[in-house]
Amino acid sequence: MSERATALHSSPWLGTFYVTGGGASFLAETLNTAGASATVLEVVVPYAGTAMAELLGRAPEQAASATTARQLAITAYERSEALTRQDPQSDTTKLFGFGCTASLATNRVKRGAHRAHWAIQTAVDTYTFSADYDGDRDSEEALLCEQIWQTIAHCLLDHNTEFDDNLVELHARANPPLRPLLDETPYKHAIGDSEGRLLLPGSFNPVHDGHKQMLSIAENLTGLQGAFELAVKNADKPSLDYLTMEERIEAIGDTPVWLTNTPNFEGKANLFKGTTFIVGVDTLARIGELRFYRNHVDLLDKAMNTFVAQDIAFVVFGRLIGDKFVTLEQLDIPDILRQRCTGVAQDIYRNDTSSTAIRNGNS
Repeated sequence: MSERATALHSSPWLGTFYVTGGGASFLAETLNTAGASATVLEVVVPYAGTAMAELLGRAPEQAASATTARQLAITAYERSEALTRQDPQSDTTKLFGFGCTASLATNRVKRGAHRAHWAIQTAVDTYTFSADYDGDRDSEEALLCEQIWQTIAHCLLDHNTEFDDNLVELHARANPPLRPLLDETPYKHAIGDSEGRLLLPGSFNPVHDGHKQMLSIAENLTGLQGAFELAVKNADKPSLDYLTMEERIEAIGDTPVWLTNTPNFEGKANLFKGTTFIVGVDTLARIGELRFYRNHVDLLDKAMNTFVAQDIAFVVFGRLIGDKFVTLEQLDIPDILRQRCTGVAQDIYRNDTSSTAIRNGNS
């Protein structure tokens, strides 16, 4: 019988666990100790790359990284919410998601350092931990298990735990105005002075000069003050955790930013009546494409009618797609959507920088 697992099972915490590459002994100890059903909502071990991609909505850029651990944890937290949503007895303040991804010693030569990253997400906090290892598989797995339990005790059981020297911790506690961003109810929160009448939506990972140029040009076109809209929830990416929100807001700097939890533009339209959104042609194409509405014409029509009813407009910038620079005029989109768009000519703006290229070191 594990005393530390018993302590977790005796607490009010309920959680989902997503673990890959290491941490199996932690899961075994948790599940093999009586009372596990009081703590564990679901356990998933996405070893295959396709399993990880299905879980997170897309393949992570690096499997064993702090970013992927956070993505696993926030996805696990949202799964905990979904599994308890219909239970009137559940305490949403005591839900958590746990994500761990590791590259430990194995039966083949590994190019990089042996390492593990894990994260714990609650309604209020995001914790991320990282450690390096240098041993055989059994010793590395045993040390990882001990360290995970140290962090569980610290984060969930309020123990004043002394961590191992090689353990790196990052922590963000959300101020109350940010906490509803992880809920299902549509929500927005402004940082900085902005009426939200002109918005450039994105994940800004990272923000770059092209974003700032687009905002400045749209301000000149419309006469409105612009702001960024940081989408915390996305239709095909993991949600942003509190640490990631902090990092993105800090990188954006002095420009006002709205944080929202609406993953599609119909939802954004209902949050920001009378707003002009700044988008690239690739984004606008998705807004008007039937397959993004599950191929249901009525859902597409509903979104288009919402844009009309909420007086939504779009300033549309050309983008390099493949080897061709595409502008608004070249898009095949519904007429009702085109009528709400103002295109920006290529001679006014062309910047082929992308956040993805920057992350990959190609820009």
